Amino acid sequence: MKPLLRAARRAGNRIAAAALEGVVRTAAAVSPRLPAPPGEPRSIFVLRNNDVGDLLVVTPLFDALRRRFPEARIAAGVGSWNRDVLLGNPHLSEVLPVNAPWFNKYQARAGPLGRLSYLRSSPEVRAVADRRFEVGIDVLGSAWGSLLLLAAGIPYRLGVRGYAGGHSAVHQAVSFDPNEHVGRSALRFAELLGATDLPPVRPQVFLTPEEIEDAERWWAAAETEGRRRRIVIAPGGGLPEKRWPAESFAAVAAGLPDASLLVLGGLKEDDLVARVVASTGARCFESPPDLRKFFALLVPSDLLVTNSSMPLHAAAAFGRPSVVLLGESFPSARQHQAQWGYPGLSVSLGKEPGVRGRLWTAAEALDVIRQELAA
Repeated sequence: MKPLLRAARRAGNRIAAAALEGVVRTAAAVSPRLPAPPGEPRSIFVLRNNDVGDLLVVTPLFDALRRRFPEARIAAGVGSWNRDVLLGNPHLSEVLPVNAPWFNKYQARAGPLGRLSYLRSSPEVRAVADRRFEVGIDVLGSAWGSLLLLAAGIPYRLGVRGYAGGHSAVHQAVSFDPNEHVGRSALRFAELLGATDLPPVRPQVFLTPEEIEDAERWWAAAETEGRRRRIVIAPGGGLPEKRWPAESFAAVAAGLPDASLLVLGGLKEDDLVARVVASTGARCFESPPDLRKFFALLVPSDLLVTNSSMPLHAAAAFGRPSVVLLGESFPSARQHQAQWGYPGLSVSLGKEPGVRGRLWTAAEALDVIRQELAA
C-alpha cells in the first residue's frame, strides 16, 4: 500500500508542477522582455531568498558580476535572516529584503495561495519593481522565483533548468547538475552574461578587523597554559535525518582532551549544544551568538567539525578546514563533497554506495580529525 501511496503522491506533484509551470509560461508571454541580454546592463537583481548556507555558497557570483560590470547597480534579494552575511560586501550596491515564503526554513510554510498573495501584495516585491532592474537572476531556479522576477517587471531573466521549474519564463538557463558544486553552478550565471574573469569557488564574507580581534580575544582568554588547538564543533543544522548523532559529536569532544573546544549552535539548537558539552571540557555560549560573531569565531580556529550545514561554508570563507559528518539521508559522501564541499579544505564522511552502508563512528571520525590536525 505504501509504494502505491508514494507513487500517487509523486504523480500528483508532477501534475501540480506542470500546472504551475503553465502559469509561469502564461505570465511570461504577457510580460516585458528583451530579445537579447543588454551588453552593459545598468542594473542586476540576484534573488537568493533561501537559508544562510545557501546564500554563503553562491557569494562568489556577486564578485564575478562586479568584475564584469563595474559600473552596474547590483542588488541581492535575500531574507532578513541573511542580511548579516552580506554586510560590508564591496561587490553589492544594495541588499533588498525578500522574505518570500518558499524554499527556506525561516518563513512560515505557505501554500500556493499564500505565495501568490506575497507576489501580488508584498511591499517587498513592489520595492524590487520600483527599482526597474534590467536583468534578474533566480539562483535557485524555481517557478516561484520566476514569478517574482515577472512581478517585478524585470525584462531579462535567468534561471535554472531541471530543478524546480520556472524555466519557461527565462531567457537563459543554467542546467542543474547534482554533481557540480553549487557555487560553481552559480558562477555560470555570470558566464551567461559574458563574464570570463571568475573568482575562486569559495564563499566570501567580509568581517571588520574589530570583529576578528574580539574573536581572538575570546579564544585566548581561556588558554592559560598557552595556545592549544582550537576546534569548533557545530552539531546543528537542517533536518534531523541530515545530522550526525549528537552523542557521536559528544564522543568526539570527549576524545579531544588536549584541544580548546567550542560548541556552537543556532536558534533552537540549545539542546543539541548542551548534549555535546555535557561531561566534556568544551565551552559554549549561554545563548547562540549572532551570525557575525559566529563567523568571526571561526577565523582564529584550527578545525571545524560539523554536519552538512552553514558552518561548513562559513569556515571555507576563511580558509579553515572542516570535517563534515553526514547523516542518514545522505546516500553518498562523494556526491556531497562534489556538490557542497571544498577541495583541500573539507572532507565529507558518510555512506557510499557499494563501499560503505553505515554512518561513521566517533572513533573513526576522531582518526580523521587527528590526521587533519597533524596536516
